[in-house]
Amino acid sequence: MAAPMDSIDHVLARATSGQRINTSPESAATQELQLYEMIFSAVKPMALKAAVLLNIPEIIATRGNGGPLSVEKIAFHIGAANSSSTSNSHVDVGYLYRILRFLASYGVFTEQEEPNQQDDADTKKIKFGLTGISKLLVQGENQQSSGPFLLLIADKVYLEAFQHLHESVLEGCYTFDKAHGMSPWEYLGNNPQFNKIFNEAMASNSRTVMASVAKTYDDGFKSIKTLVDVGGGMGFALSMILKEHSHIRGINLDLPHVIATAPPITGVEHMEGNMLDHIPSADAIMMKWIIHDWGDEECVKLLRRSYEATPANGKVLIVEAIVEKDKEGESMSRRLGLLYDISMMVYTTGGKERTEEEFKRLFQRAGFNSYTIVKLPFLQSLLVLSKA
Repeated sequence: MAAPMDSIDHVLARATSGQRINTSPESAATQELQLYEMIFSAVKPMALKAAVLLNIPEIIATRGNGGPLSVEKIAFHIGAANSSSTSNSHVDVGYLYRILRFLASYGVFTEQEEPNQQDDADTKKIKFGLTGISKLLVQGENQQSSGPFLLLIADKVYLEAFQHLHESVLEGCYTFDKAHGMSPWEYLGNNPQFNKIFNEAMASNSRTVMASVAKTYDDGFKSIKTLVDVGGGMGFALSMILKEHSHIRGINLDLPHVIATAPPITGVEHMEGNMLDHIPSADAIMMKWIIHDWGDEECVKLLRRSYEATPANGKVLIVEAIVEKDKEGESMSRRLGLLYDISMMVYTTGGKERTEEEFKRLFQRAGFNSYTIVKLPFLQSLLVLSKA
């Protein structure tokens, strides 16, 4: 039964007339707010997805001359891009404003009120601009937008698999298989549209991370003549390395349905194959975001294949996140690593993120005697494995 309006007004009056609500970290009120923040966290990627699909970051970047735009102007350009008419009458400006306002509250966009604006409507007097976060979603000339990766993570294929997360505990099942009746790799092979979304996401991530790897491990690449990228997708990771080290001959190894759509890349040979069965011989083997896709036994098998494929002085290069063990303060990088880990429970068949100690045990079981960790300016690190 709804409370009478006068009783609601009475409660609000008491709360605003000098009676302060306890918002200390330990208070029940703060804990309830934290809980609701988690409950509604699914709104964040979906609002970001809407912004990317509406091309909002790109519109502000290209139409705002480096500055913010009003909601009305953003709506106009959305309408122009989605209709043969220049009218934006079919764009709901009110809904657009609310999405922008929400994302601005999390620092995705700037929000500022236009001074001396005669119109009282927020959609006209409030302007939204880019921040460091939304600039990461702008395609631009460098083709390094994180938008494709966002669209993959927010795709209904993955979201449906999350509905079965509790069943993984009760049954020991793989949630993706439970949701779709097949493994993620089978699903990619049978669904060209999702395969395209997946490959574009991996390519967008590779452009950023691998450019850093190519520069950070510069001296190491100078002694490598042949490099196999295991599970290399469309070959973009290799292309970033060959851009800096053109003397390397690259081999991009992946499943047939992936190689079938891989574009020609100078210096790169696309090769069909199952990495768990065979890896071609080379001076070095590279795996980016591959180890976390698999359980321990499959990882040991894959690492042994890599060991066999390289000479005595060969290297295996692994790009993965390393989960921090230190729980003190729960740093952002640790939390993000654990977010990745839960995601691997859903996206893969037995995959997980690992601590350094867990990686070390895998390397030792596969026969490697040493490894070094090269920290990258991202969550991921470069792990360099040696036989010596």
